Formats: sequence, C-alpha cells, structure tokens
Amino acid sequence: MAKITIAGDAIVVTSAKTLEDIKTLEKYAPKALRLYETNDDGKKEEVFCVGSTTGDGSINQYGASFGSVTHDDEKLATITMSIPRGTVNAVEYAADVIGKAIIMLNKVEAQFDEALGQVAADKAAVLENITIA
Repeated sequence: MAKITIAGDAIVVTSAKTLEDIKTLEKYAPKALRLYETNDDGKKEEVFCVGSTTGDGSINQYGASFGSVTHDDEKLATITMSIPRGTVNAVEYAADVIGKAIIMLNKVEAQFDEALGQVAADKAAVLENITIA
C-alpha cells in the first residue's frame, strides 16, 4: 500500500512499488497502470492512472505520476508535494487534497504483481526463441 509521510512543509507519497516497476508496466502493460470503473451507462471508463515523470511527481483525483525514489535499498517510487504556508493541520490538509487519490492508487497497485509476472513470463518466452548465429 502507498503511504503518506509529512516531513516539515512537505508531503511525501511513497508507493509500494519501485519506479522501475512503473516504467516496466508503462512499456509492456500500460493497462495495468489504469483503474476502470463502470459508469451509470454500464460502460467501463478510466478513473485513475499511474505513470512516471521527471522531477517531484504529482498526484490528484485522476492519477499519480512518480518522479523520484526513496534513498534506501528498496528504491520505492515517490512523489513530493509542498504544504502551503499557513496550513494549520497538515494531516487534515493531506487527507483532503490526496486522500481519495491514495485509495485509488492502492487499487491500481494491487494489479501490479500479476501484470509484472506476466511481463516477466512473456519476456522469458521471447528470450528463449532468440538465437545468435
């Protein structure tokens, strides 16, 4: 599960997955980075998307774009946002601004392991069929 950490005047969203995992899925299985829900007409529509970017990244009700990683061995994907000056309660601010997005992000991340496993299996199958002459 993704988590929110408040450090000074910053909100840091840390994914449960690495930035490399996200980039792999962008390349080989982009649908695994999207969350779909059925609308009132019975049609599936995209409601949230995860991706990678450069810089601090961003998150809102429509998606999350990760741009950096943690400084530990795990190298989990992160997003860093500033808390506006004068904010009285940083926890309430974070919950209001990105609370729903974190719930959606966790739903998308739940799809990652299966998709990454399929990508690895597909890639292994391709590699088995490559010969060097």
